[in-house]
Amino acid sequence: MICPMTRTLKKQERLKRGDFRGAKWTKHSETAHFVLLAADNRCNVKRFAVTIRKKTGVAVVRNRARRIVKEFFRLHKDLFGEGSNSLIRIKGLPQNLGMREMEPELQILLSSMKRRTSIT
Repeated sequence: MICPMTRTLKKQERLKRGDFRGAKWTKHSETAHFVLLAADNRCNVKRFAVTIRKKTGVAVVRNRARRIVKEFFRLHKDLFGEGSNSLIRIKGLPQNLGMREMEPELQILLSSMKRRTSIT
């Protein structure tokens, strides 16, 4: 059984604004609605952030999309690279905004990242 505390999104796993500027981001994969950028970090913690542009939609829609992607990270932490910063940029939104619609595309995004890191 998985301990419920391992599934929480801890404060140390969130990227802050200052962490964006100093990192050298590399584009790992891209789908119709998302772009995955990654950078190494010095600590041994998976860190994560989500960005979305204002022209994507109104604040309520943007915040809902951000919450769904954060929930995906919380549930699938094992898919993200150890000791790396991951940034998911939301380019556009699917027709129906929900976890069922976004999860398959996010799975594809991360599976291509796993393949790329296993090759190098």
